[in-house]
Amino acid sequence: METPQIDVSIRWCPDGELRYVDIIEATEEFNSRYCIGTGGYGVVYKAVLPSEQVLAVKKFHQTPEIEVTILKAFRSEIDVLMGIRHRNIVKLYGFCSHPKHSFLVYEFVERGSLREVLKDEEQAVKMDWDKRLNLIKGVANALSYMHHDCSPPIIHRDISSNNVLLDSEYEAHVSDFGTARLLMPDSSNWTSFAGTFGYTAPALDFLMVE
Repeated sequence: METPQIDVSIRWCPDGELRYVDIIEATEEFNSRYCIGTGGYGVVYKAVLPSEQVLAVKKFHQTPEIEVTILKAFRSEIDVLMGIRHRNIVKLYGFCSHPKHSFLVYEFVERGSLREVLKDEEQAVKMDWDKRLNLIKGVANALSYMHHDCSPPIIHRDISSNNVLLDSEYEAHVSDFGTARLLMPDSSNWTSFAGTFGYTAPALDFLMVE
């Protein structure tokens, strides 16, 4: 069956070109064997292009029941990541919005999430205090950049061990901007909850109990 001609919108790509057909072929139509992670909004696949460049592809669920929520998350990641660049924030290379497939294309971060690293005894042991301190600094640098150097400021709203990726040198890369918001000057106060229980500010947990 011939692969349909669908354009992938590109922000920046190291090899200068990123094609829809390359993503489809690299993942064999999003075969589960290439799955490297799952989340509330979609599934992440590892894609190795003909150029041997390795990418991470987040394919969003095509579920009518939560279509509006997923669309908001999809647009949020694009709106936020297309305008920023920081060594401790995962890079967005491109995206595809189509009735058949909606996905985002990111840099591939080798070790995966901090949560998975800490669950692996061998990797957890390798994370000595120097690496852990450097990881914390990396996340703090990313947040400082988003809050103070971006205009408008970006509020992530879901920093957790699932959303911090580690590269081969255990350097932190903040990811998953599906619930992120741009803090506009005329924004009203947000009243909806966003985040992961156990990682939210204690004061927020207290207010929700009240």
